[in-house]
Amino acid sequence: MMATRLADVLIGEKVVNAEQLAKLLEDSRKKNVRFVDALVAEKIIDEGALLQILAKHYRLTIMDLHGIELDQELIALVSPSLCKKHKILPVGKRNSTLVIATCDPTNVQCLDEIRFQTRLRVEQVLCAPSILSEIIQREWGADVMSNMASSLATDAENASVIDTENESGQSEHSEDDAPIIQFVSSVLIDAVRKRASDIHIEPYEGEVRIRFRIDGDLVPAAKPPVAAKSALVARIKVMSKMRLDEKRLPQDGRIRFKTPEGKVIDFRVNTLPTIYGEKVVLRILDKSSAVVEMESLGFEKDDLAKFIAAITKPWGICLVTGATGSGKTTTLYGAINFLNKPDVNISTIEDPVEYNFRGINQTQTKEHIGLTFSETLRALLRQDPDVILLGEVRDKETAEIAFKAALTGHMVLSTLHTNDAASTIMRLKDMGLDSFLINAAVHIIVAQRLVRRICKECKTEDSSYSVADLKKMGFPDSVMGKFKPMKGKGCPACRGTGYKGRVAIHEVMVLTETLKEKIGQNVGTAELRKAAIAEGMRTLKINCMRKVIAGTTTVGELQAAD
Repeated sequence: MMATRLADVLIGEKVVNAEQLAKLLEDSRKKNVRFVDALVAEKIIDEGALLQILAKHYRLTIMDLHGIELDQELIALVSPSLCKKHKILPVGKRNSTLVIATCDPTNVQCLDEIRFQTRLRVEQVLCAPSILSEIIQREWGADVMSNMASSLATDAENASVIDTENESGQSEHSEDDAPIIQFVSSVLIDAVRKRASDIHIEPYEGEVRIRFRIDGDLVPAAKPPVAAKSALVARIKVMSKMRLDEKRLPQDGRIRFKTPEGKVIDFRVNTLPTIYGEKVVLRILDKSSAVVEMESLGFEKDDLAKFIAAITKPWGICLVTGATGSGKTTTLYGAINFLNKPDVNISTIEDPVEYNFRGINQTQTKEHIGLTFSETLRALLRQDPDVILLGEVRDKETAEIAFKAALTGHMVLSTLHTNDAASTIMRLKDMGLDSFLINAAVHIIVAQRLVRRICKECKTEDSSYSVADLKKMGFPDSVMGKFKPMKGKGCPACRGTGYKGRVAIHEVMVLTETLKEKIGQNVGTAELRKAAIAEGMRTLKINCMRKVIAGTTTVGELQAAD
């Protein structure tokens, strides 16, 4: 009944014709899928357009529930089974009226059942189906787990854990295909589909919380039952080949996982004992995101030319700096992909090896057996390398070997943890490197950070900043009136955040003769930065401004990065 009434609205709006509608209704019945979900899944209409039509016809308000913390007293008024059955959430209460969020205002049966259960009048607001599904799964993870065999059986069966030793694609499901196995598989699949970079499984007193890091922010994903905590951690330990009996010490492991779409994803796994049990963090390593073209790294055109000119020299060292999670490894992988040719011998030393590349020799350090960065680098120099990617310059010994390698005919690419390009010089000196060695070996220093990219689906003009505001932030008079700040207003595609994906901003400092002279004079970081700007270096802030002007990111991200 409810599908038919909604169908009448869609035909009236000329979204579908009668033939399309009949087929869609039949398919949704056969697959036991909600008509609204089938409508969106078949891409007949996107969620945003559907909500606008429903809001117009039923005179309802659209409510953005992204990131909402639900009132548990309200939640208690309506049973979880009813919320899941009709895909609704109680979001407010005024006197004797209960406000519910729904994606189908034509569902009369739902309204009757809520009135009967709560003895309250019911008022509806509209919300995107995908966001409702996400919150329902997050709030009632226990129920989701108990129903996993029916709701996620197809995805779980089509996914598999690949043995990292023999690269077989055999599924590790038990004969009974236990719900915990399907639940873990569903979490991994969901995280990959939502473009998460990390999965956090966190035990607390009385609850277990699962969160995904998406575009730099941690967002709630699910709440499995406390009783499943041990089984959940044990399953992940089995998949990543960790010791099940060791719960007192941190452990590291790796999972190679094939999604239902056939995509092979690596997960780097770490466990850490806490007072309420072991916390697990899985870093998602999607090889397809590492094999990037240099033009996709976010460099401004002239900065990219400088970077390519530096890494294609036959010897020397090029450094990429920034905080943890700022995309340094991706930039270096982009560089070695660019350099990877049949006549070039490229070797890497990493801890850990995050992605595997054909045609590149990769070594993972193992500190516990003495295979340190410095020892591996010494051995590698006897392997006739042309290009060496050193995961990180961690100490004086490694730095000295790397710099000497750079001066003896090898191109060395590496990273450091510093906030900007100029402060890298002081960091190298603090390690004990002499100024003459730095000047002789270093060609270029690239500092970088990541800022969120505006969602293309809901990009709109941001009128909240005046010309005076923009001038105060440092935007030059020459661009005033030539651009409008942009923002994302929030849509289902970006989960209501206004952002989708991230882009790097860079600060590229080429060591010119003038800068080398300053380094030799042991000037301070501030003076060195000033000299670098005079030599043509644009700061991180300036390059972020350029991305604001281009409409790639927002003024808010500029202020956060400053």
